[in-house]
Amino acid sequence: MSQLLTEEQVCKWLEEDPQMMSLLRIIQSWHLPDCWLVAGTLRTFLWNRLSQKENQARDVDVIFFDPTLSYSDSEAWGASLASQYPQINWEIKNQAWMHQHNFADEKPYTSSLEAVSKYPETCTALACRLQGKKVEFVALWGLQDLADFRVRPTPQFAQSERYLQVYRQRVAKKNWATLWPALKIEG
Repeated sequence: MSQLLTEEQVCKWLEEDPQMMSLLRIIQSWHLPDCWLVAGTLRTFLWNRLSQKENQARDVDVIFFDPTLSYSDSEAWGASLASQYPQINWEIKNQAWMHQHNFADEKPYTSSLEAVSKYPETCTALACRLQGKKVEFVALWGLQDLADFRVRPTPQFAQSERYLQVYRQRVAKKNWATLWPALKIEG
């Protein structure tokens, strides 16, 4: 099922999709520092596109990086932004504080894209945003795993059994193979 997938192709698909462009315009209008649409929103969009399924973004993952906002202020800010569009299930997180999500001893991130590079799965380490009117898309670990419908841990989560346990629990909980039977899960 492997397909050649490029960042240019992904940008084209995003630009052709009214729902995704609407989300990107909303996110751009917030003017948050180092702000991106990320993770499952993009992975689901791309797997659906590759498997010719209709896309309906259920959860919309947005990150930004602002170390001047406290954790509680970041949460309040995210809730305030989400309330502007209550029909959308927003997940808005300041990556200045997310290094402690899985382990308290993790070093702080220095940017949103560093945080994305440390997501559990290579196929989830995706980010995009509007720069002016053009889509900017980044696949931190490339697009081959995503195109091959392969789920495997990023180097961050392949480094030890402690991290692999978190990865395995997450993959089991998500149960993606029910939606995309062609998935190959590693690790």
